[in-house]
Amino acid sequence: MERRAADDPRSPVEPLPAATIVLVRPAQGGLEVLLTRRPDSMAFGAGLHVFPGGRVENADSDPRVLARAAGPIADPPFHVAHRIAAIRETWEEVGVLLATPASVGPPAATRRADPRSASGTARRSASGTARRSAARHSGVADRNRVALADLVEGDDLRLATDGLVEIGRWTTPRAFPRRFDTRFFVAELPAEAVLDPDPGEVAAHAWFTPRAALAAMADGRISMWPPTSTTLQRLERATSFAAVRDGLARVPDVAIGRARVSDGLVVMTGHGAFGPGGRPANTILVGGREVVVVDPGDPDEAFLDAVEAEVAARGGRIAAIALTHVDPGHAAGSEELRARTGAPIVVGPGGAAPLSWAVTEIGDGATVGSGDGALTAVATPGHRPDHLAFLAADGTFFAGDALTDRPAVIMPPEGDADLHRATLTRIAGLLAAGTIKRIVPGHGPAVLADPAAAIAAAEAVLGISRRGRWRGSGAG
Repeated sequence: MERRAADDPRSPVEPLPAATIVLVRPAQGGLEVLLTRRPDSMAFGAGLHVFPGGRVENADSDPRVLARAAGPIADPPFHVAHRIAAIRETWEEVGVLLATPASVGPPAATRRADPRSASGTARRSASGTARRSAARHSGVADRNRVALADLVEGDDLRLATDGLVEIGRWTTPRAFPRRFDTRFFVAELPAEAVLDPDPGEVAAHAWFTPRAALAAMADGRISMWPPTSTTLQRLERATSFAAVRDGLARVPDVAIGRARVSDGLVVMTGHGAFGPGGRPANTILVGGREVVVVDPGDPDEAFLDAVEAEVAARGGRIAAIALTHVDPGHAAGSEELRARTGAPIVVGPGGAAPLSWAVTEIGDGATVGSGDGALTAVATPGHRPDHLAFLAADGTFFAGDALTDRPAVIMPPEGDADLHRATLTRIAGLLAAGTIKRIVPGHGPAVLADPAAAIAAAEAVLGISRRGRWRGSGAG
């Protein structure tokens, strides 16, 4: 049961630990992900398309199950109980148990299936499949935990906990009466796996490319929570499970960054709750009394607490949330911050499509905020077609990913080199005219030391483009 702080009945419900698995499989040109639709009869998230998952139970730390887990079970960053919960929930919901016979070796979910081990797995688990299916559909009240412990021992299985890649962590917004602190894992569907959804938990299921799922959401054919749609945005750029493992794995939490540029300008960075932490996006607080928050990319509760505390310390309020673009690293925390403050979220033209929360699209020259926090939108397409920069009255230019100290050579699929060149030409012109006096980038230092050199470096990178487009994905 969810709990509130004992000394304050009005405090938010304490979130329960939870875990979810994004099952992926190879597809032409990239990956497909499994989405299930929750039955309309469910009290929580009815009708939404989700990844398999649920809360972490005490029995996910059962010594009998831990003994069958692969990986450093005593290492806190490994979060073995969360991994076991994710594996268990995936088995219960869609009938896929990420495990192999202990005698086979590395789990199928962590490598390409070796024909010998795959056939061995099929032979060894033939009777186990029937037993697992019977246990899952038996209706026994305690089937969640006891069945898993019995199965891993009875079938001599090794749980593929080391085949899961943690890519994010999300906490249900404070306004919700039921809250979960959920770790998101990605796992590769074993070659021999056959889906067997439980109709009590899964009304329908389908495999989508991430882009197709986001398009279906934009068209109103499916509905998703923000963590689901944001995770799909990140996976749009992954061409293989190896790319997920090597490029999207979440790093352990690091300190929240804070740089005070002036009395009305603070640049903050998240502490790694969402995705890779090697190149975090800058979250920028502009203004004293009326504050505009630019690019709140980390949805972690502690980071958003820090943003609010910074604003409160100056006696201000958050009046607006402005996104330079809707890549997850810049946008993921915006909905929770809106829910806390009531501040509207603005994005560039077309930016609403991949998001599962309400935003307002604006264009070149639009004003965001008021008073000392007022900003003017400057269209800067190229990194993405919806990309905006924002210009303050004192000449500070918030460039997002239009210009950073380290130009990206790997850009989003929507990136257009010709548009980006035109954006760089526009920024150079505003610098020459004295309209831009300093540049705060979307990544890296709080203020660019040499904007002209950064423009030249970016133009050099764009020289590798072909037919106005280049490959890959950006830092986000």
